[in-house]
Amino acid sequence: MECPHCSNSLVTLEFSRIEVDYCYECKGIWLDSGELEYLFALEGRDDRYVRTMEAAHVREKGKRCPLCRKVMEKIFIGVSEKVLLDRCKVHGLWFDRGELKKLLASSCAEGRESPLVRLLDEMFAAQKSDGRCL
Repeated sequence: MECPHCSNSLVTLEFSRIEVDYCYECKGIWLDSGELEYLFALEGRDDRYVRTMEAAHVREKGKRCPLCRKVMEKIFIGVSEKVLLDRCKVHGLWFDRGELKKLLASSCAEGRESPLVRLLDEMFAAQKSDGRCL
């Protein structure tokens, strides 16, 4: 698959039955439809963050879905702090560098350990973190 941001090849990494597609160049992450919900379920969180998806009317160039190559829509997701993402309604979500980590960290209770945040740090050489929710 081709990266929607920089056109380099995406590398597929497996995490707990999810295939995470990752770009080593721009550090973006592709999640197929339903995989974000699965990540939240792994940590026993509800899907209220997924239900916050809303259309974003911004002047940012749309990226193409790595599967169907159609221009994806811009959406906001999040409760107190919204994250701007690209979504193909059919195939999944594109997270630019750090956006998935930011969403996962902001969605958990203060002081609670987040294995997913720690895993993102380790797998994707993201910014150093002690694994706690931010």
